[in-house]
Amino acid sequence: MARFLRTEAAILYSDGASAATSTVAAFAKRGDLLVVDEGVNEALLVGVSLSRANVRYFRHNDVNDLRRVLEKVRGQDGALRRRPTDQRRFLVVEGLYKNWGTVCPLEEVVALKEEFCFRLILDDSHAIGTMGETGRGSLERCGLLPMVHCEILTFSIENALGSVGGMTVGSEEVVDHQRLSGAGYCFSASAPPFLSKVCVASLKRLQGNLDEVPNEQRQNGNDLQTDNPELSEELSGPLLLEKLHENISNLYCTLTNSSHPHALKLRNRLVITSHPQSPIIYLRLSDQQATGLTRAEQTSLLDRIASHCLVEGGVAVVSTGGHVRKYLQLVPEPCLRVIANVSQTMEDVESLAKALGEAVEEVLCRNAFGLEIIKED
Repeated sequence: MARFLRTEAAILYSDGASAATSTVAAFAKRGDLLVVDEGVNEALLVGVSLSRANVRYFRHNDVNDLRRVLEKVRGQDGALRRRPTDQRRFLVVEGLYKNWGTVCPLEEVVALKEEFCFRLILDDSHAIGTMGETGRGSLERCGLLPMVHCEILTFSIENALGSVGGMTVGSEEVVDHQRLSGAGYCFSASAPPFLSKVCVASLKRLQGNLDEVPNEQRQNGNDLQTDNPELSEELSGPLLLEKLHENISNLYCTLTNSSHPHALKLRNRLVITSHPQSPIIYLRLSDQQATGLTRAEQTSLLDRIASHCLVEGGVAVVSTGGHVRKYLQLVPEPCLRVIANVSQTMEDVESLAKALGEAVEEVLCRNAFGLEIIKED
């Protein structure tokens, strides 16, 4: 993994969430300063809490608000006659935000980090294997490098890489420090070796080195070839990423196509809030639909839409409104979540659009007695 991401070393955690949690808590201690995007995921926020460091939050993905927070810190440095290097300081962000589907503007964040003498902790759990020309994540997408522009890179291997656990990569110093200071590394059992083999096989597929993958692993992971008629050959390397990016684009374009017979039913009712390049697609109720509804009422409607999609359309869509919100700094609006993958076909996309359109028409256009309450445009 260190060679793949072009870093000096890597450390493996047996749990994906504890990798991010332990990494933050290993480097930030009482008296240090963490400036954190308020939209980061639960694992990062638990690490922020366990660190007992001083914490400042900035508005989600708002670099102008980030600059405001950093300039306020600089002003306090002047008043206290304190140098920036007198205190360990970190920016904490995600490359692709788990709960939002938004993409961090890393170029601007890195520029501010360097201007104000901060270090960067980046959770790239959902971008590794899905973003960048070779799947190296959000840093590659922005033309940035680990260790050079990002001091501490942590991520789960439970998403695109299809294994269990998490990793943190960086310099030898960053990795060695965690061997004694990373609680999730020191106080947990080691992961079974076969999980590491799964991750290695996924990396080789990502790099196009299928000749190095054992035959039994290739057969077990070769659902792309047998289940998808569009993929007559086993995909790997750049072609694998190109196919994923194409599928993401197809899914996004279909759901936003106002001339599509099924997607038309979503117009003015559901709105995509995630980034067009994100494999995690979020749809919330439009302002027109959500006006006057409480969070619980919005969640109920989206739950019914998700249930209708599954029962009537045979398509699994996740309703997120009822998820645990205890550890979140900023709670997202209730949404429907759809995940794009490399094996989906245009028939799958059409099935999703049809199921969603029919569910929205049934749930939002009729009340419990079957009477029309919202007229078609």
